[in-house]
Amino acid sequence: MLKATFDEGKAEVLADGAVRRYPIFTRAQIGANLDAAWAVIAPGKATGSGRNPAQASLCVVCQGRGEARVGDAVAAISELDTFLIPPGAEHGLSNTGDGDLVILAARWKPVRPVLVAANVVAVEPFGRERLKPAHMNTFYYFEPFSTEVMGGPERFTTGWGLVDGGVASELHKHPTGELYVFFRGATVQQVGLECAAVKAGDSVMVPADTMHNLLNYTDDEVLLYWIEVIPGSLPE
Repeated sequence: MLKATFDEGKAEVLADGAVRRYPIFTRAQIGANLDAAWAVIAPGKATGSGRNPAQASLCVVCQGRGEARVGDAVAAISELDTFLIPPGAEHGLSNTGDGDLVILAARWKPVRPVLVAANVVAVEPFGRERLKPAHMNTFYYFEPFSTEVMGGPERFTTGWGLVDGGVASELHKHPTGELYVFFRGATVQQVGLECAAVKAGDSVMVPADTMHNLLNYTDDEVLLYWIEVIPGSLPE
């Protein structure tokens, strides 16, 4: 099983020590032109301005609070907010809280225009009322942005997943892979014939056409963010 744990020893220090980046998996490990990493911004610090001419970015706030800037637009962000940055948009992040601002950041090259303007901060907060049941009502999910808004490719989805305490989600598979990033709780992840304990800060890569599920042996819910992986369909 391909599993990664948030590891201080793997930090890439950026922006004069204000930002630390922790890669999760390489593109070769994921099997697509997609990368994901944790970014940690120290209190009172900022990333500075950046621009990715061909790549879109999806950011999910794990903890803390701050501000996101896209073009001239600025919006407050806090725990479990998700926001989208289109290709070519100048952007930056700042920490306005007392503790670290921890963000999951994923980048990919869309195959169609991203339906978010380059001067808008598109923020979608997490809402329990938006969760929908799946997999025999054992897994609840919410997709902040549609495939069309994110610019594809087709069936490229991302979103929140929740498994209640004491529940095992349905064993299932699908023709696409998935990157699971765990935000809250602890559980057992099954991928094929392998099982591994996972907790907040861990990530697991589920290959395409591989049976998998979650076995939540605790009383607490498990909250994760998934990113769909479509091998070979994301262009360089």
